[in-house]
Amino acid sequence: MFVECAKMKGRSPYLRVAETYSVTENGLTKIKKRIVLNIGPLPKFDDGQPDFVGRLKKSFKEGNPIIQELEAFVSRNTTRDIVTVSFDRRDPQKCMSHPKNVGYFLLDALYDALGIYDVLNLHKSRSKLEYDLNGLAKLLVFGRALWPDSKIGTFEKRDRYLFGLTSSNEQKEVYRALDCLDKTAEVIQKRMNTKISRAIDRDTEVCFYDVTNFWFEIGQNDVDEKDAQGKVIKPGLRKKGVSKEKRGEPIVQMGLFIDNNGIPIAYRLFPGNNTDQTTLRPAFEKSIARMDFGKVIVVADGGLNNGPNIAHLLDKGNGYILSKSTKKSDKGVKAWMLEEEGYEWNETKTFKVKSKIRERKIKDAQGKTRTITEKIVCYWSKKHYDREIRENAKFLEYLESVIKNPDKLKDKPKKVEKFLEKTDVVKDTGEIVDTKTLLSINEAKVKEYKDLLGYYTLMTSETEKPDREIINKYHGLSRIEDSFRITKSDLEGRPVFVRTQEHLTAHFLLCFIALVMIRLIQFRVLKHLGKDTRTEDGWESGITAERIKEALCSFQASGLPGGYFLATQPNDDMALLLQSFGIDADLRLPTLAELRRLKRAFDNTGIS
Repeated sequence: MFVECAKMKGRSPYLRVAETYSVTENGLTKIKKRIVLNIGPLPKFDDGQPDFVGRLKKSFKEGNPIIQELEAFVSRNTTRDIVTVSFDRRDPQKCMSHPKNVGYFLLDALYDALGIYDVLNLHKSRSKLEYDLNGLAKLLVFGRALWPDSKIGTFEKRDRYLFGLTSSNEQKEVYRALDCLDKTAEVIQKRMNTKISRAIDRDTEVCFYDVTNFWFEIGQNDVDEKDAQGKVIKPGLRKKGVSKEKRGEPIVQMGLFIDNNGIPIAYRLFPGNNTDQTTLRPAFEKSIARMDFGKVIVVADGGLNNGPNIAHLLDKGNGYILSKSTKKSDKGVKAWMLEEEGYEWNETKTFKVKSKIRERKIKDAQGKTRTITEKIVCYWSKKHYDREIRENAKFLEYLESVIKNPDKLKDKPKKVEKFLEKTDVVKDTGEIVDTKTLLSINEAKVKEYKDLLGYYTLMTSETEKPDREIINKYHGLSRIEDSFRITKSDLEGRPVFVRTQEHLTAHFLLCFIALVMIRLIQFRVLKHLGKDTRTEDGWESGITAERIKEALCSFQASGLPGGYFLATQPNDDMALLLQSFGIDADLRLPTLAELRRLKRAFDNTGIS
């Protein structure tokens, strides 16, 4: 309800209270207005101060009208303690619940705040497109976050949102929208980063990078696109490679960067036959290097630790924190790690650490040898030691049994080969020398393997940073693994129901946008709860992606006769989201206008 000042011919302006309501006629919903209360002519109440009508409208909206004649009405009606709603049982359509989702209001606000609308709107204008590009993009992103489905399945269920997202009614326009998303993917990522950097204190001193892959249920690799001379100008994406899930089908590699708050920055796709090590340099150059972050310290696991990657980062004025497998370290490093001298223990004797500065020779991408100075940090954790003991218990038991009974090596598992010792036994028959190879376990190697359990090694260019800080920054890498898990499980990044390379890349862009939205929601919740967004397990201490999805999906409203709606009671998680974004909503039989105001309230929250 609202106050309006009606101008009538031949009469003084007249004050009255009105409200809007919706009616359905011939399948179309129309918004109508009705007068609830006639207040009286304006001159009767005007106090002579500037903008009386504006002040009256504002005071009425706030529930504290500046004229006495409205006080009783506000008390009696704006709280709507009693609402009479009439149902006609002869019309079953109106007597049944048809809930529409309201939770997407939050995603819609983030979509606009991230600048995606502006990018696609500009692309639509320049390309002179006629269909609803932004509406379809919203539909696909929100569907991926809330109800993952095929692109057509998402389109067919487009009416589940309270206020329709798209005016498009043709399935073919979904695939046209995917083509546009493919073309604008890099611009969208850059615009999202700009918006996030302006809205929050984005910590990009450290950027975490990791690689995962997605397998596809196809038998053959995608064909490379070649020019007339046979040169590859566009490699196929889906190709057989080393699958993280031990699959034999073609895969697509995805490299992902996230900031120190755990919010994704950018991603890149690579053919499945590319190794992890070969992705870092092109991914960095085509994303992070173009975003004006200044010096960046890249944190990655041992799979990215090689000379060309290190040389590339250092040449661009950046740094690195990379892990190194203790089992694959050289003998000198292993001996140094196992020496007790130099370690600093914590009070409970459950953690120790030491480091040293060293010079090391590496080869860059051109094969040129160079010498670098780096710090090597070694630490041991009882927590990690106990976990490795549990994980390797059966294997260690097997090794002990083989030492006592070498005959068990006849059916040796592949994992035991590095512990084998081969002995050639010579049998002289007088004319022919016959040799037989006997296998046994090298007990010294077994002892070294056991001694190294619980130890971790890090290499870093940041020689001045304290050891504990280096370790803490490296532990943040677990959040990128969590992002991959969300993409594969909550967002159902696969199975992928599209075929062309353009549509594949657009699909992963949709997943990336949805992932960023989830992380921003989690970031806002952590800030609301007063918790650190940079800790290793910070996300789980706020709200998980699964709980966000369930909360937003459950927040719905059903239309009632008379223009009212029956909203679902926000569950505990939805209530937390509302509080985190500063939304104080009165959901007691809201009108359509009040739900629109609720949506505008979300729109005004932004990112920060």
